[in-house]
Amino acid sequence: MSSGFRSFHPFPCFFFYLGALTLGTMVTHPIYILTLLLLLVLLAVLNQELQTLIGMLKFYLPVSLLYALVNPLFSHRGSHILFYFWDQPVTVESFAYGIYATVNLLVIVVLFISFNAVITPARFLYLFGSIFPKIGLLIVMSMRFVPLLKRRLTEISLVQKMKGIDVGQGNLRKRVTDGMKLLQILLTLSLEEALQTADAMKAKGYGSGSRGRYEEFVMRPRDWGLFGLLCGLFAGCIVFRLLGFGIYRIFPTLGAVSLQGWETLSYACFALFAAVPVIVEVKEAWMWRSWKYKN
Repeated sequence: MSSGFRSFHPFPCFFFYLGALTLGTMVTHPIYILTLLLLLVLLAVLNQELQTLIGMLKFYLPVSLLYALVNPLFSHRGSHILFYFWDQPVTVESFAYGIYATVNLLVIVVLFISFNAVITPARFLYLFGSIFPKIGLLIVMSMRFVPLLKRRLTEISLVQKMKGIDVGQGNLRKRVTDGMKLLQILLTLSLEEALQTADAMKAKGYGSGSRGRYEEFVMRPRDWGLFGLLCGLFAGCIVFRLLGFGIYRIFPTLGAVSLQGWETLSYACFALFAAVPVIVEVKEAWMWRSWKYKN
């Protein structure tokens, strides 16, 4: 059963993620970006996606740290030189930009983890299936493609180990050969199931007429209230951004990381927009605990 932020109509939920993605790419101030990242991580944890976050970080952190270290070797912009590498300056600003880029990308990754937890395939098709039935279906299938292939590869590996095919044992040549066999099986199985799915959908007449819905959603007053609140905060963030707030200068010299004057109000509007789903989740959890305590 859906609860918290997921219990609202798909439209305001989708608007929040679209707005968070837009604002996350428009602002460059470190305090804004870190606030958005922390709130999105908290939202994903409240949506019980902690294991997914940990699994993602195991892969993302080493790659991001490598990029942050390698970027100054290719980008030499900046006025604060740390040292010279092969007669090329390595600057503080280039390090800062590498860290900023990795954090910004991490925001997008965490955003989509939370998006997948809240906007289920049925909810996504409800929003776009009637307008773009084929494109909507393609996007939904793409969203589940990576975890599906990962699960299938695990199952295939367990079966093939009984035949001595194991990428974790043997010399390098044997492991590469076994890995190619596993990928061949995986691709063959996936293509076969894709053809079967396409034939079944064609036989059932998918896209030939008006499309029915697995779930029906109705915009209730609280959904309109949430949508209105998000629209107001998003519009405020856009106005502040157009006025020049939320911008941080990295090149040619690092600027001061601070909030002053009207920028404090701009940050408050931005943080409140990002915190709306978290507030909803925390409020419902508190109400549930209070009800259990009384009963």
